[in-house]
Amino acid sequence: MRIRSYKEAARLARCAGEDAANRRARKAGRKAWSEADHAHAARVTEKLLVDLGFDVAGWVAMGGMPRNEPPEPKPAKRSRRRDKSAPVQLSFAF
Repeated sequence: MRIRSYKEAARLARCAGEDAANRRARKAGRKAWSEADHAHAARVTEKLLVDLGFDVAGWVAMGGMPRNEPPEPKPAKRSRRRDKSAPVQLSFAF
């Protein structure tokens, strides 16, 4: 899966955090989350966002700002031209 924006990364990380908290609650025999489960979900979500390249650990939310998210990592540039050193497959079937 390729993550292209912070919105996609946040959605994926939130789902992973919720899954981790659900597993933790089920393992303890609960159907509802406890405060510790909420904290565990937040830790897993933050760790996954950091692993995806978004530095949310050092990011401080500022209320009232129109863009309230960290800057997105720069995408890798790819050449649209074909590599000249690549071999060419010839077919002589008639």
